[in-house]
Amino acid sequence: MSRILIALFWLGLIPSPAAVADEAADVAKVEAAACAGATVGQRLQEEIQSHSRRDLGWRVFAEADHRDLERSLRISKAMEARYRWRIDAAGNIEPVSDAARQLCATPP
Repeated sequence: MSRILIALFWLGLIPSPAAVADEAADVAKVEAAACAGATVGQRLQEEIQSHSRRDLGWRVFAEADHRDLERSLRISKAMEARYRWRIDAAGNIEPVSDAARQLCATPP
């Protein structure tokens, strides 16, 4: 079994522990970013609780010069709200999606 895991790791099908740690650090940075008098994490939590939405978690999309982090919330069986932020090479965080901009534009 361990040989299979090692083979999958070397083929790139299982992310390296360093990549997972980088993604977790990026998610923590976005959640701690200022957003309408609170943090992004607090505003998303308010959105989940006040509208009874289901949290589908974070996804990370790595590009050569930046990472996009997206948090999805299920609104109904057919709809999701997707909040996306970008972290550039300098570590700057900015909202990319309209939903993320609107979340941080109006105070709770």
